Amino acid sequence: MLLLGASEVRRWQQSKRWGRSRHHSSRGSAFAHMPIYVRIAVPLLLILLIGRLAWQSVHSIRQASHTPPAAFTDSTLAAAPTTAPWQRDFTDSLAESLQAAAAGNITGAEVAVDRGESILTAARLQSFTAGPPFFRDASAALDALLAKSSDPHLFDHVTQARVSLAEMRSSLNEPASDAIGAVRIAGPRAIAANEIFDPHALGGNYLDATLLPDTSEVLLPPQSRSFNDGVRVENISISGAAQTLDGIHWRNVTFIGTRLRYEDGDLDLENVRFVRCRFGIPSDDRGARLASALALGQSSIAIQ
Repeated sequence: MLLLGASEVRRWQQSKRWGRSRHHSSRGSAFAHMPIYVRIAVPLLLILLIGRLAWQSVHSIRQASHTPPAAFTDSTLAAAPTTAPWQRDFTDSLAESLQAAAAGNITGAEVAVDRGESILTAARLQSFTAGPPFFRDASAALDALLAKSSDPHLFDHVTQARVSLAEMRSSLNEPASDAIGAVRIAGPRAIAANEIFDPHALGGNYLDATLLPDTSEVLLPPQSRSFNDGVRVENISISGAAQTLDGIHWRNVTFIGTRLRYEDGDLDLENVRFVRCRFGIPSDDRGARLASALALGQSSIAIQ
């Protein structure tokens, strides 16, 4: 065995410690021995990369939030953004009807638009709601459907869909709370030629006809039902029963829960509101004009 002196042992231990220290130091200080331009460039590149990714994410979100809704075109019927499933089903039915009409399949177009009308009726009976854009887009869709075909049978089905759309619109309206001196009647009220039927003639501004059968006429004008009779009804609300609109000048009138009839005569509505009303409207050009105006929420309508 080789014996070392104390001084030699100390030198050997010091050399081992120095070797280990130099080995770890060389590994830990590798980054420190890089050129200075590398040490500056690497962090800058990382910062630029992170910033680029963040900007792309924000830009994508902004583009998505500003994407305009789909619109109706001649070749396709796109659904406007909706949240209610029944509105999507209705729009899908009109889209299917448009595609069938474009292909010359009138029967298929009629079946699809009838399905849309049934969806509207079910939605009204279940007290579902819809905003003005829904009625605007639905009316535009029905216009686009008729632009594909002039078939009279399809026109009839589309007009009935417009009537259901008008009834849906009416179901969402609320009556004003300004009834003063309600007058209840148990039978139809006759109106003479050139008479102005207003709160003064009625004795109040609210005519309650809910005791009458729902097919009974509320106001009976002269038999001719012509503007030549000069009959005017103004500034009152009428509730219940039924009323024919032809041949009377209506101004500032609200119908509440009334069955309204239109029989292709002269029509004059000025600021007239319909609250939870039903409509009997013929499937012809005049009837289609009235149904379309009612579906769009118009309160002043003239047909002569």
